[in-house]
Amino acid sequence: MKFFHYYKLLPLSQKVLHLIIAFFGCIFYTTVIGNHYYFRTVAMDYSVYNFAFWDYSHFHMNPVPSWYVFQRGPITFIQDHFSLTLMYFVPVYWLLNWITGSYTLLILQVTMTLICSWAIYRLIKLKTNDEWLSVLSVLYYFLLVGHYCSFNSDYHDLTLICCGIPIFLLCFELQKYRIAFVLFILLLFSREDISLWLIFIFIILIIWNWKEKKIVWYSVCGILISLVYFIVVFKIFIPMCETTGHYSAFQYSALGKDPGEVLLHIIKHPIETFKLLYLNPLPDHGFDGVKKEFYLVYLISGGFLLFLRPQYFIWFIPLIAQKMFNDSPIRWSIEGYYADQIVTILPISVFLIISILKNKRIRYSLAILVCLLAFSETYYKMNSNHRVMSWDSTIKENIFNPVFFHPPYDAAKIHSDLNLIPADAKISASESIIPHLSQRLHAYEFPDVQDAEYIAVLTYKNYFLIDSATYSTILNQYIISPNWKIIAYNPPFLLMKKAQ
Repeated sequence: MKFFHYYKLLPLSQKVLHLIIAFFGCIFYTTVIGNHYYFRTVAMDYSVYNFAFWDYSHFHMNPVPSWYVFQRGPITFIQDHFSLTLMYFVPVYWLLNWITGSYTLLILQVTMTLICSWAIYRLIKLKTNDEWLSVLSVLYYFLLVGHYCSFNSDYHDLTLICCGIPIFLLCFELQKYRIAFVLFILLLFSREDISLWLIFIFIILIIWNWKEKKIVWYSVCGILISLVYFIVVFKIFIPMCETTGHYSAFQYSALGKDPGEVLLHIIKHPIETFKLLYLNPLPDHGFDGVKKEFYLVYLISGGFLLFLRPQYFIWFIPLIAQKMFNDSPIRWSIEGYYADQIVTILPISVFLIISILKNKRIRYSLAILVCLLAFSETYYKMNSNHRVMSWDSTIKENIFNPVFFHPPYDAAKIHSDLNLIPADAKISASESIIPHLSQRLHAYEFPDVQDAEYIAVLTYKNYFLIDSATYSTILNQYIISPNWKIIAYNPPFLLMKKAQ
């Protein structure tokens, strides 16, 4: 009763804020849990993250077994990305995983997104002293299309890292420097490329506080530490971890094979480099509009306001460069988690710019307008036919799609069949099944079987690197083999056990 009495005394703005966070929290939790339950999460990357999370939580660093199917050899998670983020959340594994199992990381990711929204609210309120503008910034944050596109990628460390940026900014602006320093160090080690972004974030902090000598000095120190770490991680840490002689996560062949070559290329060929920001360098013209689509979506969604305060372009520079210079077209696009960094700092930029307007009516009208524009773009892009990469389904992004809760198979029966597999058994599972089974030492992705004791697969093509005919041929070889016995068949799911 005391809680309800206290809640009644809260101002209307606080009640609206709580309602916004609760509403979108329900949507986000339902989306990620639903996608996993209905077997829409996939091996790349969710089974890999689930394995690494389990592995780190048991104080090991084993090679990722599901990567053997790509013939990459014994490669640990940290050799793909020099990221310690999962290690930070090992206590969450022991706290929740016995209940939430393979859903843990998805739940953690949404929880961090909600905490991030609260940090954005606090930061905008601190900088503007405008309660309702701060509330609207949270609504805007949740309406941006990038959040929904990231559901297609299931889980990614980058999303958690992005959520840490507003929390760091808030602590820094509150002059809680010890907490901010701890967060800064955690962000540095969270992923190999975040140090580059932090350099530009500190430049913004200098602009915000250029009259405060102590804050400027702290920010300069942050820039220097970030720069040194960026050099050290690529020159020492990554080579120390590599066994293949090639760091696969650095994919900027148009500019160079390492950060040093990239920097040299930018200096020597500035015009060609600039063209890469908007041109498709690939021979496949099907990707010609991918970069243009990204720019238009976020400019229409409120990014156009950045031109009123061009200094806010600064902390987008490394993010846009990483996206557009990359070899992969999906990284240029609005798809997947590749805009998570954008949707984290765009609300901060847009609403701080709106706050400079002295007329309160115009200020709130513009805030509502950008929310409506963000919603319109998100709603429009929920139809895959309205995207340049129209072959990507948006089913994982939209719980309001009637198909979302009605897949063409009995998901409950498949989960029941998966319970027949012992927790410590060696398994081989197809792309959509393995994320549920990957918290174990031996979890291979079918058609890589190795010494597996169980094979759990979907009978239609469920491995993206081979065609349907090849997939069926390989699967049929195991079905007719006397070495394997079918113990469950619930079309399109098939479970086999190795004969004794």
